[in-house]
Amino acid sequence: MAEIIILDTDIASAFAKVHKIIPLKELFSRYDLAICPAIYEELIVSQEYGYSFPGQIFRNIKILSPTNDEISDYHHLQNTKKTLGKGELEALCICRRRHGIFSSMDTAALKFAGACDVQTLSIHAILRSFWISGSMTHDEVKELIDEIEKIENTTISDTDLILSP
Repeated sequence: MAEIIILDTDIASAFAKVHKIIPLKELFSRYDLAICPAIYEELIVSQEYGYSFPGQIFRNIKILSPTNDEISDYHHLQNTKKTLGKGELEALCICRRRHGIFSSMDTAALKFAGACDVQTLSIHAILRSFWISGSMTHDEVKELIDEIEKIENTTISDTDLILSP
């Protein structure tokens, strides 16, 4: 059984909006990339508002349903950790029980995942992996960073570390 990487809504959306879901899936081909039902529900809202990017995610990334124990963990966290969204909490519960990897652009979610002994995968690590693996050139990764920053109206910090030799 392949290890899993569960993508949070923000990271899945960012790569879908710049049409890089398939390259992301290829980059991590030894893993099963997934979203959980709560993240699916968050993405459906965007689709209902007329955005097309969720379709790329739904066609290429599987939905991983939580077990009863993971649902129980989720309900406990939902009552105690109100600063994170439902998708993040459900994904973390699945990752914790299945020893999966949680991927997000949300620093607080990544920090909490680490505190829960869940491995994490940041946007920085993904972008660097595109370059180090040879999937993209230095310039292509720089262009991808610019695209994500523009479409997400955000700034990816420490890009010099992503692109350093």
